[in-house]
Amino acid sequence: MRRETRRQKALDRLGTDHLDIMLCHDIEFVEMQQIVNETLPALRKIQQSGKVRFIGFSGYPQKIFRFICDQVGVDCVLSYNQYTLQNTRFADETIPYLKAKGVGALNAGPFSARLLTNAPLPKWLKEPEDVKVAACKAAEHCAKRGVDIAKLALQFSLANPDLTTTIAGSANPENIRNWAKWAAEPIDQQLLSEVQAIFKPVKNLGHAEGLAKNN
Repeated sequence: MRRETRRQKALDRLGTDHLDIMLCHDIEFVEMQQIVNETLPALRKIQQSGKVRFIGFSGYPQKIFRFICDQVGVDCVLSYNQYTLQNTRFADETIPYLKAKGVGALNAGPFSARLLTNAPLPKWLKEPEDVKVAACKAAEHCAKRGVDIAKLALQFSLANPDLTTTIAGSANPENIRNWAKWAAEPIDQQLLSEVQAIFKPVKNLGHAEGLAKNN
């Protein structure tokens, strides 16, 4: 009863009587079998109560999606930073599997934690140095063509019809306005090809995240 009260209070704060999606996030940092045995069944109970429409999980390593979905059903999953100009592992390795399972595929991080923007890279960014160097070259190449690399990155991620949605976030309203404008414009296919050529030597290179055995 106490848990139900806490859930209702959380919904009240959000000004709604239900959530569209509830995701268990960053599962690669814990024992994934616990997610199968305990966490997702708990989310199903919440869903069955009518408080949530769809449930799923999110994370970075591609291994986690098959590990979980081979054992328990979910409605959707979210992958971040792995369907971008530089890294398309989500589409290459996982989306066909998800489609066969009837699981919705959500993509987040089209800018790969600022890697594919002109903003200074955060100190905590874990991508290999050769990836960072290639991203800098790609950004410079776009700038010479009068294009912000962030525009190309966003348009590329939005163009995949197998992705239910692509999620990006910013505290800057100007960024949001630019994204809405860019989303409505056609992608420059020639520039895209040139940028993909720059990234070819480091395509799909990423980093380890969470527990080593979950990667």
